[in-house]
Amino acid sequence: MARLPWLGPGIVVVGAGVAALGIWYWHHAQPVVGAKIDTIPVDAHSEFVVYAEAGGGDRDFVELHVGDELRWQALVPHYEGRPGAPGLAWNRNVVSVRVNRDGREELFVLSVEDATKVGGVRLAVDHEPIPLQTAANSTMVTLTDHNRTYELVAGGAWHQLVAVDLSSGTGVWKLELGKSAITGAQLSGNSLIIDQGDKRTIVNTTDGSVN
Repeated sequence: MARLPWLGPGIVVVGAGVAALGIWYWHHAQPVVGAKIDTIPVDAHSEFVVYAEAGGGDRDFVELHVGDELRWQALVPHYEGRPGAPGLAWNRNVVSVRVNRDGREELFVLSVEDATKVGGVRLAVDHEPIPLQTAANSTMVTLTDHNRTYELVAGGAWHQLVAVDLSSGTGVWKLELGKSAITGAQLSGNSLIIDQGDKRTIVNTTDGSVN
């Protein structure tokens, strides 16, 4: 399968060193699968399953299951999703996995075919270091229409929404949402509806403009 141009300019390019790091994990760390974190259905026959690393490690596993078959397994840095707030987005070719690595919020992007790492994007670079999202004020992590992924990144006094094209790996737009905690987020047609307490922001998914 031809590799996608995930190493384009994007928001921040994460180069070949990140891919090499993924290979290093497998050959040196010898991690073991621990407790299940979440299951994210793809269709009636397939699903992504995320597991923690046994022994309290700071990495996690992402698996693709098709029917009763484990198609592949990949090791990633700390997975930022949780039940009810997944950190995965996918199309026919790639799956993006939202992770936190040393205070950086990133998308690790894997081939759906064989879990080969095809690229990565750093999010909200201007706010680094970024806390783990479980400790930040945000109810959601990733929303997707399977063409783009819409990533909510939160800190103690700020929130940012970032749109990334899944086919090219480029950042499309980003929007600062202020300090109020996000209490709800959903996709509705071509709009993203973001609730922050009594405030509702409706964002056009095409260009990030606010209605």
